[in-house]
Amino acid sequence: MIMQLRVSGVLVLGVLIATGRPVTTRADGYRNPPEGAYAIGAFGGHRVFADDANANIHNSANLVNLDRAMVQMNMVGGYGDNTFQAPGATDKTEDSWFAIPGFSGAVPLQAGKTAFGLSVYVPYGRSVDWGRQDFFAQNGIPYSGTMTVMDITPNFSVRLNQALSLGIGADIYRGEVTQRTLLVGPVAEALGLPSGAQSRLSADGSALGFNAALAWRITENQRLAATVRAPFSIDYTGLNRIQYAGTVAVEGTIEYPTIAALAYGIELTDTFRIEADVEWLEFSRYEELVIQDSLGGTTVTAQDLKNTWTAGIGAEWEFAPRWTARTGFMYLENPTPDETYSPLGPDEDQEVISLGLGYANDRHAVDLAYACGLFDGRRISGSVNSPDGKYDYDLQLLSLSYGYKF
Repeated sequence: MIMQLRVSGVLVLGVLIATGRPVTTRADGYRNPPEGAYAIGAFGGHRVFADDANANIHNSANLVNLDRAMVQMNMVGGYGDNTFQAPGATDKTEDSWFAIPGFSGAVPLQAGKTAFGLSVYVPYGRSVDWGRQDFFAQNGIPYSGTMTVMDITPNFSVRLNQALSLGIGADIYRGEVTQRTLLVGPVAEALGLPSGAQSRLSADGSALGFNAALAWRITENQRLAATVRAPFSIDYTGLNRIQYAGTVAVEGTIEYPTIAALAYGIELTDTFRIEADVEWLEFSRYEELVIQDSLGGTTVTAQDLKNTWTAGIGAEWEFAPRWTARTGFMYLENPTPDETYSPLGPDEDQEVISLGLGYANDRHAVDLAYACGLFDGRRISGSVNSPDGKYDYDLQLLSLSYGYKF
């Protein structure tokens, strides 16, 4: 997703990306993996049976099920890279390792009736760096960009009756973006700059949203959950620092999607349960990026994202006292059409498979999970934001969570 600046009537490639840090690629647009090793281990089904402090994120209606206050620290890291191939051209991303921290806490207010939760995590992000010496950079194509959107989400949960519980709360978002481009050829000449002068853009902004969840215990061993996270917009403002030429103020707005999910879970035995999740993401809100700069220029760049669906299944088995094994599978549809594909927003449809292991006693809970993205690669032709060629991807995730009950 590209921001462009007008400087003295000359188009300078400056980028404000809505695909960002810290994960290098993932199919469902610019979202990060689900929060916590429990959710990653059972990747395709992590809402209905969410029973730790991270339920504040995945299904806040379940907070009333916690019998004691709990805090939880989460970390997901791993490796992801992208490669590009075209006749006479190749490129590969650098700095492929990443880490994403998160925190959740939950407190029962009235045992089994009301509860409060608070989480700080990074739901959106991507970091892409193709390197300053390689194909994209040397041809004046934006070669490096990051984006992080942090969410502080306080939620309140209440039990409506024996079968139903409700969760509702706010989302306080803080977003930051950066981008790097080398000005070469006619663009550099028109500005009177030496070829290779660098454009360094940075911008930030805030927004407010809300979320809600409803949990229904259908029978003793069957549950249904519905969640929604409202759309929001971040108005980014910042500066583009152009080497040898000075600084230009920029501003633009990025639209983030509505996310609605429905999940069904069944406990087949006392030790084995399965869950299936389906999500709908309204990426189509983001049709174009309108950028204004301090010199009076306005640039409109088409995004034309499409709405997407994800679907998956997860299972967990308590194979020994205090020990639980998990696994999951999820299909993720990407929202970016070929016509607006960008090297800073690498994206394609993919499947994810995952494995997890958890240990819990009266006070402590430790979860470890691994997930792997399965890609076929994507051949792009005719994009307004990218050269034609074949893009390939790799993504490996490892997550660790620790929880403590008071």
